Amino acid sequence: MKFLDEIMSETLIICKNSFKERVLELKRLIPIKFMGIDEFISKYYFSYDESAILYMMKKYGYKYEVAMMYLDNLYYIDDIKYGCEKLDFLVKIKKELENEGLLIYNDDFRKYISNVDVILYDIRMTKYLKRMLSSVKYRVIDREYHEYEHVIYSFKTMEEECEYVAYEICKLIYNGIDVNNIKLSNVDSSYYNTLERIFSLFNLRINIPYKAKLSSYEIASEFIKLYREKSLEEALSLIDENEAMYGEIIKIINKYRKYNDKELIIYKIEKSNLIAIIYDK
Repeated sequence: MKFLDEIMSETLIICKNSFKERVLELKRLIPIKFMGIDEFISKYYFSYDESAILYMMKKYGYKYEVAMMYLDNLYYIDDIKYGCEKLDFLVKIKKELENEGLLIYNDDFRKYISNVDVILYDIRMTKYLKRMLSSVKYRVIDREYHEYEHVIYSFKTMEEECEYVAYEICKLIYNGIDVNNIKLSNVDSSYYNTLERIFSLFNLRINIPYKAKLSSYEIASEFIKLYREKSLEEALSLIDENEAMYGEIIKIINKYRKYNDKELIIYKIEKSNLIAIIYDK
């Protein structure tokens, strides 16, 4: 990351989130702003919200994911006649959404990037990106790779492996290493139960990234069933507000109620993931 030392004026770095986190951990004052490539594209061209998705669903009868697929493909077309049915249909959709005021343009962002340096770090350049950035002052920096030698350990069982790791972590903590700087990598869900059980024996707490569908909870499935048949207020009145997941349902309703679309709220409840709480130390 030596190139960071050369940055003296305001710079926008387009990168993956992992690189952003590494730089922030340096706790240095550098005149930079971070952005992911998808965010950059939507700010440079246009963005959209649930209103555009609902328009596509109602007018063309698309499912939520299909409507999003069409919207995301609009970034890659020009306002021209292609002579190809599929591409010309995308042009038609784009013009419809523009006329309906459903595409959100950010003219201020284009002015902003014309006055700052732009760096693409570890982003694969394509003809599409090169064309998009033709009027932008930018440079591409490839990811820095280093060679390391590693000691490899093997174990007969998962339990032995987790015991060894727990013991090594205890040694690190005993030697003054901040527990927040100790990470486990390449751990899939098959390890979760064993890690929790063995780490508890060593008095070690571990953040397990459990994910669960909100719809897997009985109260959510009950609400969806009621809401399909009744009004929102009636459906809410018939479920137990003391249930733990009641608040999660209310959060989704409050966020999407303004669109006045029953199927959208049901879809969001069905697809919503609950992420485990992350504890410090």
